[in-house]
Amino acid sequence: MKSLRYIFLFGIVILLFSCKKFSGSQEIPAYLRIEPWTFTTNYEIEGAATHAITDAWLYIDGNLHGCYEMKNHDDGKYAIIPVLEKGEHNIQIYPGVKMNGISATRIQYPFYRPYKRVHNFVEGDIATINPATRYYSTDSTSMRFKASACEDFEDVNNIKLDSTANSKTRIKQVSHREDPNAWMDPLDTLNRYRSGYIHLADSINIFEVASKELVGLPSVGNYILLEMDYKCSSDVLIGMYITTTQVMDKELYYLKATNTWKKAYINFSPTVTENFNATSLKFYLRGSVSNGNTADYYFDNLKLIYIE
Repeated sequence: MKSLRYIFLFGIVILLFSCKKFSGSQEIPAYLRIEPWTFTTNYEIEGAATHAITDAWLYIDGNLHGCYEMKNHDDGKYAIIPVLEKGEHNIQIYPGVKMNGISATRIQYPFYRPYKRVHNFVEGDIATINPATRYYSTDSTSMRFKASACEDFEDVNNIKLDSTANSKTRIKQVSHREDPNAWMDPLDTLNRYRSGYIHLADSINIFEVASKELVGLPSVGNYILLEMDYKCSSDVLIGMYITTTQVMDKELYYLKATNTWKKAYINFSPTVTENFNATSLKFYLRGSVSNGNTADYYFDNLKLIYIE
């Protein structure tokens, strides 16, 4: 009987603690379901509308709520965000990317506009948002495209990437019509279907192509970023030639081989800032294979963008 009494008292204690823990009102969040981003461009000024936006940076009434990755779910790819706000609030969602192709370096992409709206948060409600973005205007902001370093490979008479003395081959243009691996713009398949292409094999086992000389870039602090689409069966090195009293070869980032088209955002800002007194700057792409191996490299939609 004594043991039953102890069990009964223990049950009362547990019940009292349970009531205390769950007493009072409970916060029920509202939810935002952020769908993948839509991105549009004015092709003649801004080039192709390719992007690799992976994240949504959510601000509510100007305060950062968090950075959320678009993840695969059974019913699609999206980010689900719980929010404890109620009623109408101003929200801003900034597009986020992986800088230099590295997951640990996620940033709000400085050249893409945020998505803005007034949203009514309702407890327990799941609201679907389809965010859209585009580049900031070059007319109303200090964002600029470096024309001499933007290349879509559609002009058959002019390629802005030159082979260097280290290269054993040249980059050429290839059309999607003759090679299905080449990139083709789904928005204009009649006019935009060429890519840059390099094949390595046998004694032709290394390539290196460089931009024109980069003049007029901001020397300190401001963003200078290269966007590039690529599909390569071997790794690609991105670097920069820096000329002061001598030419320095600065290796910067490796892009891993991929059998599907991907987009990279490469940050040149620190390198340019560190070498503000350089008399010449050029970025380069480099690849190589060992004897007996082959590799195919496709590049497209290069854009060098910066803030004046």
